[in-house]
Amino acid sequence: MNSQDQEFNVIGKNVIREEGPGKVTGLGKYAIDLEFPRMLWAKIKRSTRPHAKIINVDISRAQALPGVHAVIVDKDCPQTLFGFGCYDEPLLARGKVRYIGEPVAAVAADSEAIAEQACDLIEIDYEDLPAIFDPWEAFEAEPKVVIHEGQANYRRVPIGPAQYDPKHPNAFGYYRIRTGDVSQGFAEADVVLEKTYSNAMMAHATMERHNSISLWDADGKVTAWSSAQAAYPLLNQISEALDIPHSRVRVIIPKYVGGGFGGKIEMKAEGLCAVLSRAAGHRHIKIIYTREESLCWAGVQHPFEMRIKSGVRKDGVITACKMFVLVNGGAYAQHGFLVTRQASYGPLGSYRFPHFKLDNYVVYTNNPPGVAYRGFGNTQIHFGLESHIDELAHAIGMDPYEIRRKNVLKENEINAAGEIQHSVAGAELLDEIKAGLERHGPLQREDGPWRRGRGIAFANKDSVAPSASSAIVKIHNDETVEIRHSAGNIGQGSSTTLIQITAEFFKVGPERVRTAEVDTWVTPYDQLTGSSRLTFAAGNAVLMACEDVKNQILTMASQMMQAKPEELDLADMVVFVKDNPGRTMRVRDLFRTVFFTGSFLPTGGELLGKATFTVPSSKIDPETGHAANDGMRKIFSFCTRAAQAVEVAVNIETGQVKLEKIAIANDLGKAINPMSCEGQMHAAISMGLGQAISEELQISEGGVTNGDFSSYRFLTAKDAPSNEYVSTHIVEIPQFDGPYKAKGFSEATTSPTAPAIANAIFDAVGLRLRHMPMTPERVLEGLDRLASADRD
Repeated sequence: MNSQDQEFNVIGKNVIREEGPGKVTGLGKYAIDLEFPRMLWAKIKRSTRPHAKIINVDISRAQALPGVHAVIVDKDCPQTLFGFGCYDEPLLARGKVRYIGEPVAAVAADSEAIAEQACDLIEIDYEDLPAIFDPWEAFEAEPKVVIHEGQANYRRVPIGPAQYDPKHPNAFGYYRIRTGDVSQGFAEADVVLEKTYSNAMMAHATMERHNSISLWDADGKVTAWSSAQAAYPLLNQISEALDIPHSRVRVIIPKYVGGGFGGKIEMKAEGLCAVLSRAAGHRHIKIIYTREESLCWAGVQHPFEMRIKSGVRKDGVITACKMFVLVNGGAYAQHGFLVTRQASYGPLGSYRFPHFKLDNYVVYTNNPPGVAYRGFGNTQIHFGLESHIDELAHAIGMDPYEIRRKNVLKENEINAAGEIQHSVAGAELLDEIKAGLERHGPLQREDGPWRRGRGIAFANKDSVAPSASSAIVKIHNDETVEIRHSAGNIGQGSSTTLIQITAEFFKVGPERVRTAEVDTWVTPYDQLTGSSRLTFAAGNAVLMACEDVKNQILTMASQMMQAKPEELDLADMVVFVKDNPGRTMRVRDLFRTVFFTGSFLPTGGELLGKATFTVPSSKIDPETGHAANDGMRKIFSFCTRAAQAVEVAVNIETGQVKLEKIAIANDLGKAINPMSCEGQMHAAISMGLGQAISEELQISEGGVTNGDFSSYRFLTAKDAPSNEYVSTHIVEIPQFDGPYKAKGFSEATTSPTAPAIANAIFDAVGLRLRHMPMTPERVLEGLDRLASADRD
């Protein structure tokens, strides 16, 4: 569906990805490929206890091992704490360990093998402490143990209500939303339904393991080469952890990053390797996490438990919704506070709730720390909400499509948190997926072991605000264009998006535009590669920088063409007089050449356009969670929505669930590169399907028991339905303030898959599963319960 008729030269066209040739030829260099002369290798000695005092760490045997250049423990590190909103984490365990896998000591040696051998020689004496793994135990007013005794004194980002509450000493984040009176809403309902939904802990499972190189040089500057997905947040965390100013930190991220999904936003070992570099005589230190370290201890998806109570009238109008959400944050806050906040607003971007109440807590436990996972908690919250909406529909005998159409928020409506809904699709998405699945043919129900059913789900994803991105655009003397930005390309094709925006502005071919490697000494500030924000925020910044450099070109050309700047225009690097297009000059003619030394610009040094794009947000009432009525009513930068309809086959003898057909619809403003957009939609199938039916980190007393690819059940392309049964639908509702009316969308694509599959399982066999993943074992257990209930 295309609601935008404007013709573009490059926007809306399928352009080959900038990083594509390097990937398919194998010539592209990832951080994991980098090496330096005399480089040393690091390894981390990790805790084997979930909660224990550190009595002694004996590093003498490790230090004596030939080939070892440095061994460090907490006392060798700056005595600061770092974090992402809640500053609670030391570089190495300080006084006690809080989860299995926590770094206790680190080694730098001539090789990985020697460093690993040295770690084995480090002896740690522990005194075990009581451990808490269950979030409900942690949430108690008087838990058996307080995991962070000094939490009340931690530095925090002031977002929402008070994040620390002594009534719940293990809770480190809290958000609430209040609209209307839910008691009144329940009284107005014909049916009131209350259910609990939950999800298991998951790993990000990026193809490129976490890795970095750090150098703390003799001048006191720290340079980090990293596979991270966010340069400036990493720079900030290194600065905080090492207690040095930003000006002494440099972060370089290669053009090729093997995936992130939110798991590479926080600092991992970059600061630790910098300390090792200083201790080892200012040499480069490289670390590559093992697959187990990347899966288990580099950050996991947060497990949620969601208690949802809703009221609905017989005509399908939802009268009230009440939610209590408890998030298992693990041993350190990391992204937990922001995941909790983002997830709290997730339900409000989809439906009209006249009466709404939400309380959302995140608590410390002695499990591995949770971090951002694609969607910042929205995949979890929408699994609960969309399963619940389906249950409401069945409770009143209504079509699941119709109950969603009746309650979906429309353009310019104000949601239950007081935010105006702008530039969003609603019924359009539902209509697209319904038609898309119907084109695959009618549902064929059978009596054999394989039973088929269909289900739908709707979701949204808000993008963070306040938000800021900066960009620099340089015009070279050969009339090629260079974009300098720090919006890292981690596989989603963001660099190509920025190239197309720039090429469209200058009316040149995309082959004449390139991007620079992310380097914080060269490329300007960008807030975050995440929250689906790059097309919108970085795209706007690039567009503004293009306008800036264009104005410079017209000003310089006006002197040579004897015309006022406002009388001139620019296309394909040719300056022309608007009223007399035959009077022209090329941009390259602005440059001068001095013999054999190259060319220069007579004034200004370089043709550099610079810009920063910012999105403010309204003040949030900490008591109600509402945006202030300040004319903006803005909590987030923008909202994008997604819907999916699926057909599954369920084997009642084995419990196996197969996704056979799927229709995907996304609201994305304007598809700058439709091929890339469809690629993101296809990629979301495997990720969403893995969450739905297989992926789960199995935890026993705080330890992960399946931390490798042979036992962690992530899915591959062969588990996805055949392409002939996948239909993608791009719905273009122009984003009024986006670059060429575009916005990001990829995170939203993942969220509807799991609830759509849960709803289809119910349609196929009458089994309602409220915990994901919905593994064969859980399906069989559920079918046994149904059979037992029928016998009774």
